[in-house]
Amino acid sequence: MDLGDLVMFKYEDFFNDLKASGLKPYDTVMIHSSFSSIKDIEGGAETILRALKDYFCDGLILLPTHTWASMKDDSAVFDKSAQNSCVGYLTNVAIKDPDFIRSNHPTHSVVACGKNAEAYIKDDDYAKTPASPDGSFGKLKDGGKILFIGCPLSKNTFIHSIEEEMDVPQRFTEHIYTFYTKLEDGSMMEFHMPRHYNEYCAHISDNYEKLLPIFIATGACRKVRLLNSTSYLLDAQRAYQIVKNILANDIHSFDDKRDIGEFI
Repeated sequence: MDLGDLVMFKYEDFFNDLKASGLKPYDTVMIHSSFSSIKDIEGGAETILRALKDYFCDGLILLPTHTWASMKDDSAVFDKSAQNSCVGYLTNVAIKDPDFIRSNHPTHSVVACGKNAEAYIKDDDYAKTPASPDGSFGKLKDGGKILFIGCPLSKNTFIHSIEEEMDVPQRFTEHIYTFYTKLEDGSMMEFHMPRHYNEYCAHISDNYEKLLPIFIATGACRKVRLLNSTSYLLDAQRAYQIVKNILANDIHSFDDKRDIGEFI
């Protein structure tokens, strides 16, 4: 490809696409992203984060900064100020942004920026599971939005929180791990929790992708354009009710990739 054919987007392009998506500046929004889908922007990830902070000037921005890939053993220590996320480039840039604060969850932390950020992530201090219904992901059901920028719904950690609430079997290790979070002052916070596990499926979240056509058909989700990405915007409250209904009909709905449309 001739270099002249490459499109380099600007801050204003991304900002205007956020506005056109229907998201409001006062929204609470969890953002899952594949940075490669929006990388052709002047200033890179820093420009994306600046546009997000400027647009959601009266809202709350959340990004996952998970460390489950490295927190595998008893007594593992999560260094919240320095440890990289295992869920994407944009999240690791956000970790270093002084406007974002990171929750203390040892395996499924988030970073937050905006209105009531510290209060929102505080409940992660009491987590006893990877995606507590009372934690940063579970609370999205109270009016939050979930934006998937160039990535599939298999990245939807929110569904894990609903499965935890519904007590879906075969989701955790029997072993309860002891983890530590190293805080900014050097002190340690102790956690006791299982890890995600299913003996039949290594990555249960892959099965969440079959929810996309259901979410779109019911109006809970719609496709949006953010630069050149294929992106989706999900209403967490509506998604919560749909997933609860599906699980009430068949608690094993996400154990595999079989069709679940009959439960809608």
